[in-house]
Amino acid sequence: MTAHKLLDTLRYFLYDKKGAILKVPIFRSILFSQALVRFHYYSYVGDTYRALSALLRFERDTVPSVRGEASYHYRRIFQKFVFDNILNSSINKVLDAYSRSREAECYRSQFKSFGLYNLVRIRYPKENEDFNRQGELLVLKPFISRKEKGVLLINYDEGIKKFAAIYDIERLAKYYRFVIEPSTSGYQNPMFFLCFGLDTEVIFQSQYKPDFDYIQKLNHNFFPIRLGAGDWTNVNLFSGDSQEKKIYDLVMIANWLPWKRHRLLFQSIQPIKKHIKRLALIGYPIENAQCSDIAKECEKYGLRAITDFFDRIPHNEVLQIIKKSKVGILLSKEEGANRGIYECFFSDVPVILSKKNRGVNRDHINASTGILADDNELPEAILHMTRNYHRFQPRQWALTNTGFLNATQKLNDFIKNIAIKKGEIWTQDIFQKHNSPHGRYAKPEEQEKANEEFSRLIPFLR
Repeated sequence: MTAHKLLDTLRYFLYDKKGAILKVPIFRSILFSQALVRFHYYSYVGDTYRALSALLRFERDTVPSVRGEASYHYRRIFQKFVFDNILNSSINKVLDAYSRSREAECYRSQFKSFGLYNLVRIRYPKENEDFNRQGELLVLKPFISRKEKGVLLINYDEGIKKFAAIYDIERLAKYYRFVIEPSTSGYQNPMFFLCFGLDTEVIFQSQYKPDFDYIQKLNHNFFPIRLGAGDWTNVNLFSGDSQEKKIYDLVMIANWLPWKRHRLLFQSIQPIKKHIKRLALIGYPIENAQCSDIAKECEKYGLRAITDFFDRIPHNEVLQIIKKSKVGILLSKEEGANRGIYECFFSDVPVILSKKNRGVNRDHINASTGILADDNELPEAILHMTRNYHRFQPRQWALTNTGFLNATQKLNDFIKNIAIKKGEIWTQDIFQKHNSPHGRYAKPEEQEKANEEFSRLIPFLR
């Protein structure tokens, strides 16, 4: 085993067991002490961003594992150190520290090298350019007047850091509201606080109820809305042809990291494999994790002969495989911007979601769309779903409750209500966008207007 593989194995072990570790008071106290030492050190050297990160990481890991008096104790300490020392200030110390950091400078330098078009959109260029593909910053509404702010959407957690590095967001806040579309669950996230206290409302898409509650408790200029990246699925990509021949009993869409728990899938199928005809695993390499790693794991459980692997395939091919599957499955414990289960819904494919998952909107797993299952319940759940998948109506439910048209209307009404309460006017709705799988404008004429507005953002570049 290489040093990289050994390190990855150790990281996954600690990640997988962190809930159990944090329930032990002595280990929790040690980790909290370390977080406090790092907090004080970084505060002393003036790196407020990393100081905040030290405590937030501990809070994010601890909240799901600790309840009652212990949880209250840590929250009180967090309130004292973070809000009293960092956030209750006339200036955003977190933003100030981060914008001067080496990482922020690297982002500025990197995107400047991509040219102005990509810089203002925070967009990575590709060899075969598709200019309908947007970057990590989208204009949802242009600035109309002092009485009618515009709206900017920032995609992904890292996109917030890039946004704060590349733009003077304190100046932008006078003209635009910000909508954040995070890529993880667990909103105790230092990069979110780059926008804390700005002179504008920051709307966080918060599909997972505990994340929604967390943003709501922070208050100030933060507003949560029960939306997530999957809600912006492009419904026009799906025909809903229920007559499609089913080749696969199960489809799993996930990168090849061990965090996605392919091993648990294999362990669950092994005792029932005589009832399973074929599996489809769709993924892509990330960090040191490769498709070959999962294929070797699959072989250990004697399932290689019934498993098809699809590595880095185009999005349209992903959708074709989903249509040919009876059931989708998501087993990761933490999942932020999952789009795969919504692609299943619109393909009329119900899903199995792990009960241990933190991130997916539980309201979206219901009698029409699928079931929840604990780890030890998976063999039975898989058999039940593969035999009864035709009794669910996920597409019908999804067309009514999710998809980019519904998400656009919900977000538009939410922001409009904020604006009117502040005494502003509202003469123009937000543009329609969808994730296919990355952000795109739904209407060419709105993309043209957005392109015009991007040119007005140039003076705000750092």
